[in-house]
Amino acid sequence: MQVLGQSCVNLGAIAGFEAHEDDKVLLAPLPAGLDELAAHPFVHEKLMPVLGLVRSPSIDHAIRACEIVTENGGLGHTSAVYATDEDVIRRFSLAIRTGRILVNAPTAVGALGGVYNSMTPTFSLGCGTWGGSTTTDNVNYRNLLNIKTVSRRQAPPQWFRVPSDTYFNPGALDSLRQLRADQVLVVTDADTEARGVVDDLRTHLPANCGVHVFTHVSPEPGEDQVRAGVEVLGQMDGAAIVAVGGGSVIDAAKAMRLFHENPQLSVRELSLPFLDARKRVAQYPQVDHSVQLVAVPTTAGTGSEVSPAAVLTVGETKVTLVDYSLVPDMAVVDPRLTVTMPPALTADTGVDALTHALEAGVSIFASPYTDAFCMQAVNLILEALPRAVRDGDDMEARTAMANAATIAGLAFSNAFVGVCHALAHAVGARFKIAHGRANGIFLPHVLRYNASLPSKFMPAPGYTHYVAPEKYAQMGWILGSGGRGEEQRRERFFARVDAMLDAVGMPKSLAEAGVDRDAFEAALPDLTRAAFNDPSMRTNPRIPLIGELAGLLRAAYEGPPAS
Repeated sequence: MQVLGQSCVNLGAIAGFEAHEDDKVLLAPLPAGLDELAAHPFVHEKLMPVLGLVRSPSIDHAIRACEIVTENGGLGHTSAVYATDEDVIRRFSLAIRTGRILVNAPTAVGALGGVYNSMTPTFSLGCGTWGGSTTTDNVNYRNLLNIKTVSRRQAPPQWFRVPSDTYFNPGALDSLRQLRADQVLVVTDADTEARGVVDDLRTHLPANCGVHVFTHVSPEPGEDQVRAGVEVLGQMDGAAIVAVGGGSVIDAAKAMRLFHENPQLSVRELSLPFLDARKRVAQYPQVDHSVQLVAVPTTAGTGSEVSPAAVLTVGETKVTLVDYSLVPDMAVVDPRLTVTMPPALTADTGVDALTHALEAGVSIFASPYTDAFCMQAVNLILEALPRAVRDGDDMEARTAMANAATIAGLAFSNAFVGVCHALAHAVGARFKIAHGRANGIFLPHVLRYNASLPSKFMPAPGYTHYVAPEKYAQMGWILGSGGRGEEQRRERFFARVDAMLDAVGMPKSLAEAGVDRDAFEAALPDLTRAAFNDPSMRTNPRIPLIGELAGLLRAAYEGPPAS
């Protein structure tokens, strides 16, 4: 019993040899004689990272050896065969008494189904009568049958979904005249209204359209604000929502429409964790909207105007709702609305957009479609953001940033983000640091973290190998950062990102951002857990261990990584 659950290092010490701390699996040669094999203790199921290796002189012998191993504690659920000969696959499948036979696919997560294959996910561990259960499948009407499924590895189909209409460049507000609504609920915040943006908006709405303004949205909108907006919307017949403001305003408006149309839903259920947005416990209603939603961003960063996500704050925790039913029907991206942003806000929101593009670029859901958007967004931001921070009236830079933020939004709306956002959500909610600024503090650390060899890989059927380091180097090469070989191109690209963060005045650490050390140390366990549970983590190319998250948090508190 002392070996159960032990690491390779501990197992080596128990057995009298030294294993390296990076070793993941130990191989143990087993006897080729079938009678000896059947009697060997390693043949029985065991919970430790040791794989028994049997060298078979023939296919018949190999299949018989697999039968012996399966019969000793492995009956019923899953077996795997790695072969290109169809006859071998057929003979193995007929001989082995398991309900799921995986062909040339990983078994650690592949056995669950829906990740590396198209089988229905199973968590019931149905092993059939072979393994002392009633079924080899999820519990259903076929419970009394032992049905085998032979599944070959395949990558599931992907998608690229965007709003039906996106209007951009100076003058885009004129597109609001196309609205077909008797009444409009303008959702905004008090500061945006005070700057006269709502008055300007009114001049572009259809004539004879009734307008009601809801300004009770804070920078970290909570469920109470959303419910208040739902109540107002319920008093307006045939209304459309026009959300004008930053990401918080647009996120709140998305949630208002969702809960107006579906009052029975709850934030708690809809924010349950998931691995894939298409396979979740919580189901969002897939119905035609009765309320049209138009998003008009006044900042250049969040990409919320085209995204399927809405971030709300519950207590001291940020929760994320994700579904394509949340995507606005129309996005109106007029850079003239961003001119009044002060330099700090310009920098914070611009760095948020950069983080969207860089994280979507290495996401496990990245595709050629999203890669194109990521590259263009990064290209625009690295050049235009410092200019927009220096001179807010530079309309060329403002236009480039407004477009870049939406382009990055289109990328992460389909590829999603990663560990940088998970950390920024946790720290931002706890210490009230602007989201983009928190991203900027973590970004240098996360880039280098994702570029190094991972301790654990995120299940990614599209990956044949760990590609994040290569993709960073490719970004540097395409953007002309120079360098010979992947490592130098990657480091020069990272240095270029670092230089841009410096140029726009990003703090280099959480300490510099004003976080007290004692408060940080006291919050560290909670921050680590919050980041680990954040949905953004699900598409990061590495699976961060709890200790690695704590290390990233500490590194961000202390300062920049060594060059």
